[in-house]
Amino acid sequence: WSRPRMNALYRFAREMSLRQVRFTDDQRRRAFGRPLDFVFYRGLNVNEASVLVTRASDHNPLLVEFSPGKPEQ
Repeated sequence: WSRPRMNALYRFAREMSLRQVRFTDDQRRRAFGRPLDFVFYRGLNVNEASVLVTRASDHNPLLVEFSPGKPEQ
C-alpha cells in the first residue's frame, strides 16, 4: 500500500462514515510496515476482533463478530 493509496482508502472510509476495526493483538500481515487487510463497518457494534496466524496463506484471516447497532439517523 502506497501512501496515496492509504490516503484514498481512509478518505473514502471517512466520506462513507465507516469505522475501522481495531485488533487488540494485531497480527495482520504487513508490507512495508503497513497492514495488507482491513475491515470497515457502519451501524454495527464490534463484539470481538481477532487475527488467526497461519502459514497457509500470505494473508492472516481476520475474524470479526458484529452485533446490530443503533439505527442510522
